[in-house]
Amino acid sequence: MNGPLRSASGTGPGQQVRKRALSRPAIIVVLALAATVGILLALTVFPAEPGTGAGGTGHPGKTPAQFIAPHPAPLRMVVAGQPVTRVAAGLHSLAYGTNTGGVYLESGRTGLRRIAVLTRPVEVLSFDSTGRWLAAADTDMQLAVADTRHPQAPVIRQRLQVASRYYSGLPPRMLAIDTTGSHVAVQTDMIAVYSLRDHRPPHWLDFSNPCDSPDDLAFVKGDLIAATQGCVNVWNSSTLRLYRRAYPPTSGKARIGQGRVLFGTFSHVFLLNYRATDPLPHPPVPGPENPKPVLGRVIADKTISTRRSPVQPLADDGRIAAAEQDFRLTFWDTASHRILGHTPLPVSPSCAADKKQATAQFYSSLSPDSKTLTVTAVCGPARTGLAPEEEQRRTTYHHWEIAYPTP
Repeated sequence: MNGPLRSASGTGPGQQVRKRALSRPAIIVVLALAATVGILLALTVFPAEPGTGAGGTGHPGKTPAQFIAPHPAPLRMVVAGQPVTRVAAGLHSLAYGTNTGGVYLESGRTGLRRIAVLTRPVEVLSFDSTGRWLAAADTDMQLAVADTRHPQAPVIRQRLQVASRYYSGLPPRMLAIDTTGSHVAVQTDMIAVYSLRDHRPPHWLDFSNPCDSPDDLAFVKGDLIAATQGCVNVWNSSTLRLYRRAYPPTSGKARIGQGRVLFGTFSHVFLLNYRATDPLPHPPVPGPENPKPVLGRVIADKTISTRRSPVQPLADDGRIAAAEQDFRLTFWDTASHRILGHTPLPVSPSCAADKKQATAQFYSSLSPDSKTLTVTAVCGPARTGLAPEEEQRRTTYHHWEIAYPTP
């Protein structure tokens, strides 16, 4: 009775039924495997549509498939026994300015070393676009410029000036140095350009309201650019002639990026391509006949915070932009307008919880290779009208280093 069942050559009806019954599980397994492979292939070959992630605006563009917001790493709060007031990112190095005027450079190759000494707290600190020249100025209007590639070279020193004697007590607010280390632009009551090689009197740049009091100042590819809350002025860095002006759609904090300006308001972040404006007539024509082209491109619309607080732009490397609001950093892919991620700044509770102070003052520096971002939060006292020494004593500083993301 068992013989026909073991026979390989049998073709009876019972055996055909058994063959079909036994092959159904195999068919199910094969189909399941095929479906699984098809799904995996679909996920591999067809990535998600950019700009449709959480916080995105749905605009097309190339964005990273996965993004992890970089975590801020605390930097030195004290150097040589003195509080650090400013930091700046160089090329594989960091610069520190202290409360007593010391200027220090730190790198993995040389460690920490002092390169200049000023007389008062360091107020502004800036590298040139190559990371070679470092300029620092203190609250006593003293300027020092050091060649970081040649530590033995003498430090260039200069006494800064103000345009009007009524602003004699106003400290420098912005500072930029060109790639030759021979010209420094400084913002006090106006912008002055100092020639460090021949020590001629400063050249005061021409201005017209509402284009004064810049938020950022930089030498960029033969231009000297001042980005203010009302407009962007562009001078030829050789002739110091104002030849271009651009106006954002609305006023806001400004930060100069890669051939464009990053603006932040209470609810928006947008970019302005100042190079797209027509050159100004010479001399510039003031008044309403001077056109105001609207060149803003919104990359974030009411997507950062529901609380009404200013957005402070920090950096733009041409692909990813960073801004701060409510002690939190936000990163965007500027091509797709997609929010890539958020990361909090671990600021002390005393600064964040001070209701009498609207917000801390933030200062940032992006390294010449766009790999390192430094952020400083200055938390001043809630009371106003204090003596400068008392105000300085009550001011606290917080510094972070952030590995700037790449797409």
